[in-house]
Amino acid sequence: MGGHPGTLAKYERQLGLTSTCICEGENPFAGTSETVSYFDNRSLLRSEISRWFLLLKSVSRSGIVHLNNGRFITPFFGDGPHPKESLFPKPLRKMIRLYALSLLNSEVALHRLGGQKKAIFITFQGSDARETQCFIEKHQQSGLADEVIGRSGKTNGSIRRKKMLLNRVIDKIYSLNPDLLEVLPKGSEFLPYATEAGLNPKILPFNKSSEFVVGHAPTHRMVKGTDDIIRAVQNLRSKGFKVRLELIEGLSREDAQKKYQEIDLFVDQLVIGWYGVVSLEVMSLGKPIICFIKGRGLRFVPPQMLADLPIINADESSLEEKLIGVLQMSLEERQTLADRGLAYLRKWHDPRKIAQRVARDYRDVLSCKDHGII
Repeated sequence: MGGHPGTLAKYERQLGLTSTCICEGENPFAGTSETVSYFDNRSLLRSEISRWFLLLKSVSRSGIVHLNNGRFITPFFGDGPHPKESLFPKPLRKMIRLYALSLLNSEVALHRLGGQKKAIFITFQGSDARETQCFIEKHQQSGLADEVIGRSGKTNGSIRRKKMLLNRVIDKIYSLNPDLLEVLPKGSEFLPYATEAGLNPKILPFNKSSEFVVGHAPTHRMVKGTDDIIRAVQNLRSKGFKVRLELIEGLSREDAQKKYQEIDLFVDQLVIGWYGVVSLEVMSLGKPIICFIKGRGLRFVPPQMLADLPIINADESSLEEKLIGVLQMSLEERQTLADRGLAYLRKWHDPRKIAQRVARDYRDVLSCKDHGII
């Protein structure tokens, strides 16, 4: 989740709200945080008991339920196999699906039952809502879009059914990626990532060694365009450029952040059309960022945010040229880009400002419910 829910909860509390971020389980690639509570994962049974307690708590109390990652508290079992099913032998998997379906229907009913005394918000992250039509036309025509959507056994139809089910109980929808607003219900809003990266930046001196290090962190190689990035760096090396690619994957967040400090430039992705929170973390170190920024979803981004964006735009056909451009930048040009990055972080991704906006939305929706408007 890029730390967004936990960070948002932290700064909601600074505004005087009682805000608790609850996660199903700890992730070895995420940062540890005192702002996040976890289910009891000592056994699957204990975890499910925790889930039921959370469900009942969400119904019995008034206030806000803010769902994240485009999902209910209950996992959604789509067309493809769900990771939880792999824990059981085949004869039991159908029972697991039936349990999940019955629990999901119960959750929907419970949320609707308590709908008048609470507001339910949801934030979509990316693949939780992304459909084929979110991708630019060349990816749709090449089949890459369908391949990406189906990489986890999901389909457009499965994703749509989940969104339709969620829409029955949701009062307000956010998306951290603008392309998703192409396929989310009307009235959904773009919300920038809440990150502390710009609050305590660690601007590092530029590396003056002879070898230029390009960093890339592929959470999923197909989605990130990793093969094209590898190919571009190899082409530059064959042409005599002293450049090396550092693939940062399979590491804890702490170890990954150490790697980010050692690179000269970071390439985020070449397929989706927007950047992730890792770009912001690297930006706070003063490093240049290359990322594919394109798509109809950009119309949902504030025009001034696009104008301020310090990220160098590239796709697979222009990446090599853009890499050479950064390689040949003067120290003054790189410093200017680093300064723009820090200003961008503070203006558009300040978690205090984002928490204030979300808190206003909480109050507005609850106020409308109190007055019988919704």
